[in-house]
Amino acid sequence: MSENNPGAEAEALLRAGQQAMAQAQWERGLAFFGRAVQLQTDNAGAWHNLGVCALALGQGEVVLDACRRALALSPSLWQSHLVMGKAHKLIGNLTQADESFKAVLRGDPHNAPARVALADLYMNTFGQPLTAVALVKPLLGSSEHGEDAELTTLMAGLYDRDTSAEVHNQAVMDFSARSLQLGDEALQFLPAHHPMGRSHLPLPSDAAWRPSSGRLRPRVAMISPLLCASPVFFLTIAAWKQLARGCELVVFNRGHQNDWANATFRGLAHEWHDVQEMDALALAERLYRADLDVLYDLGGWMDPVALKALSVKPVPQMFKWVGGQSVTTGLQSFDGWIGDDWQSPAHLQHFFTEPLVQIPGGYATYTPPDYLPPAPSHKRDVPVIFSNPAKLSRAFLQHLQTLPGRKCFVHQQFKYPQARVQVLKYLDESLVEFVTPANHREALHVLGQHRVMLDTFPYSSGLTAQEARAVGVQVQARVGTLFCERHGAQWASHSRLG
Repeated sequence: MSENNPGAEAEALLRAGQQAMAQAQWERGLAFFGRAVQLQTDNAGAWHNLGVCALALGQGEVVLDACRRALALSPSLWQSHLVMGKAHKLIGNLTQADESFKAVLRGDPHNAPARVALADLYMNTFGQPLTAVALVKPLLGSSEHGEDAELTTLMAGLYDRDTSAEVHNQAVMDFSARSLQLGDEALQFLPAHHPMGRSHLPLPSDAAWRPSSGRLRPRVAMISPLLCASPVFFLTIAAWKQLARGCELVVFNRGHQNDWANATFRGLAHEWHDVQEMDALALAERLYRADLDVLYDLGGWMDPVALKALSVKPVPQMFKWVGGQSVTTGLQSFDGWIGDDWQSPAHLQHFFTEPLVQIPGGYATYTPPDYLPPAPSHKRDVPVIFSNPAKLSRAFLQHLQTLPGRKCFVHQQFKYPQARVQVLKYLDESLVEFVTPANHREALHVLGQHRVMLDTFPYSSGLTAQEARAVGVQVQARVGTLFCERHGAQWASHSRLG
């Protein structure tokens, strides 16, 4: 690149940046486009691509600055509105994310990427799964976006649907068989003798286990986008601390959260790999090359790209555990689905493609945070619903209509008017309290003030129910069939809702 010819240097940087993007080398791409826009400050495309690379690296503020510059130069560049929306969502500016996606749709009501992004926002943040389904319905059957639309519809159906559990579960398995299987190109990095079937080795925690490679310590991996203060931390960290004593823990991080819980995971890791933006094929190869003995997937349907990577069984033993563990993955590559006699009893095996592995006493161990408040001696008689708004199904809200008196809804997302819409369709505003705690500590304090928590259905509370019991709150639950519908099965015989 010649310093005497800035135009030629800029063009070379742009070509290098494009090549880096094509290879998912986001840091290199960010560097190339960053230099290019210094030389060509009026290049809208370069600013936009700078934003794309920054988004892949989780640098939300950099994205917003770059895309604003791109739009100032080229107001019709709808792709920058889309990337800005994703950046706003990443850093928690959800109202602005909503506006960015809708800005695309105002210019083109049929824009498929904007519809998919807006559907994700409305289902997972504003708690309107039925709105999400309506947004993607026109895309069903599309060659380019049909799979995204179908996946959105299936995940929304876990929260609220008109079909039976059996029918919905089969639809999930059918989707997995069609859309979560890597093709023959994925087998090129695998040896010809790769089994592609289930191994029968005992679990690495078994005293008789010995790694076939002769290593003294097995290499045990976890993969997840949820390695933060989430159910993955609070329900699995006790096991990871135990395993770290005798295993090499290898972590494949698919998320961008950097909180105290993430730091705890990092402290336990023998190796840490940031693989947030890898596609399924590259991820499968990375897992295979890592020479692992066992892998635990802690992302599930929160990370379908990782599930697709795992479809070719890149690790000799693989198990599905906490994290997006709402319903079977539908894959044949897992050696087990970690549950228990309440969550996934043996008579429900036909709902799973994974062999059920029952853990005596419970499939997960709850580890409370240091800031868990003590249970107060005096509690409110107003029932509390402490839940992601997406879990407030029509059936659940219709049930609440039959219960007299006030109800208290607790979740940070209720600060958005969009998240309150569904509740206020069914319940009089004068009988509803919305509490929007600023953080997890405050949420647990609010939860503990109530005598009874009414659990949602069909999608029930997992971690939240454990937290409620830890602060002395009685949980009233209705038990269903799918894994996500059975979180209260262990104690529901003592306190059943409905």
